[in-house]
Amino acid sequence: MKQAFFFLSLSVALLCGTFGSADESKGKYEFKIETIKPQPAMAIRFKVAPDPEKISAKFAEAFTALFTHVIANGAQPAGQPFGRYHAVKDNELDIEAGIPVAKAIDGKGDIKAIELPGGKVITTVHTGPYEKLAGAHEALQKWVEQKSYKPTGAVWEVYVTDPGKEKDPNKWQTKLFLPIAEPAK
Repeated sequence: MKQAFFFLSLSVALLCGTFGSADESKGKYEFKIETIKPQPAMAIRFKVAPDPEKISAKFAEAFTALFTHVIANGAQPAGQPFGRYHAVKDNELDIEAGIPVAKAIDGKGDIKAIELPGGKVITTVHTGPYEKLAGAHEALQKWVEQKSYKPTGAVWEVYVTDPGKEKDPNKWQTKLFLPIAEPAK
């Protein structure tokens, strides 16, 4: 799982544009271990080449469909949208775009009711443009290795800042979550 997490983190870094170096992110990120509750959500899972423009277009398409579906079914978002990165295979990323909801509603077509996992997670917050998220993923991956934690699921990003409201990308905040098991003692 450790190696799979590294390759997934590397792939996420590549999809985010510039691959931040360890020196660039040194001291920039704080890591917290939190216990969170499972979160119902509506999501669309898709596969896409690791090309920032294609990924951005797929996220825009997915979030538009998700928000439309949630509102049309009388539900309300219960948090900020997220992107969860499941796997990388043959230059293809397996990504899930989602919106938390108070309680799951019926899906339709590609829109599915899912649940983000509860339990222990490591979190960190990235402030800045999405193209620089690579540094946060790399720093998270290194911290997990140094502390000997075991990832137990896919990493996800919560897009805290709405780029439609905050125009300055240097102020955008993205929170990363990685489910973990305690290190072996």
